[in-house]
Amino acid sequence: MTKEVRSRVDSALDALEAVGTQQQPRPLDNPLLWGNYEVRYTSVARSTEAQQRGQPAGGRFRGRIGRALFQTTGVFQSVLQPDIATNKVAFRLFGLLPGYVGLRGRVEPVGDGGDTVKVFFEPPVLSFGGALTLRIGPPSSVQLATTFLDDRVRLGKGSRGSLFVFERSAAADAAAMDRVGLERTTPAGLAVLAAVLGAMAWSGWTLFRTGSLPLQLGGAALWLVTAGIALVARQGGVIEDDEEVQERRQQQQRQQQQTEGQQTAAAGGKQAAA
Repeated sequence: MTKEVRSRVDSALDALEAVGTQQQPRPLDNPLLWGNYEVRYTSVARSTEAQQRGQPAGGRFRGRIGRALFQTTGVFQSVLQPDIATNKVAFRLFGLLPGYVGLRGRVEPVGDGGDTVKVFFEPPVLSFGGALTLRIGPPSSVQLATTFLDDRVRLGKGSRGSLFVFERSAAADAAAMDRVGLERTTPAGLAVLAAVLGAMAWSGWTLFRTGSLPLQLGGAALWLVTAGIALVARQGGVIEDDEEVQERRQQQQRQQQQTEGQQTAAAGGKQAAA
């Protein structure tokens, strides 16, 4: 999509947002909010360069390397009663092996406008072929305002200007969105994934050592593919900004201080009892 076309689309979304400001009931009180949606359009054109490090929907799986290795077959989002949101990026690794990365989070209203929420996501779930499922990566959060809502589409705006168009679809209804984040993880799943990547890297090194130029090129290509998969799958594809990292560190520090305070109080109680 050219910049000119994207600019016109974004302007059309602005016009619908103006309509949305007058909609009653407000989105968070409107039963039309609930349901399964397919992500039809995203735009980061109005975000700063630092905020455009990855796609606003799908993280690293929708970045340049991610799309080359993990062919996207669908990007979905659901808003489930009473306070759950789920995201899912379905893909085919190398265009062959089906899989997905999913997020499940708790929704909390923000402000008094009746249109904005913050979603606190659990660590991502990464699944390959339905046989290997694991949790990988940190918890994350996102703030999103619903700027327009009807029985077919929902428009969203991120806290940093990202624009989204969500549309109800049969594909979204068939994506088992209510189960995202509830899957049982494969025992030793992370070890299995690491072993597969290690085997690929070793195969690349074996080819490279042959001394034959064609095989050396094949080995180098296998290294690059292995590194690409590891890079995209790292942290479950979640792209964190500096504010998120700082917020998580502060939360961890508060929890540590609280734990230390409880331990100190318990020790003092035991000494007093003695």
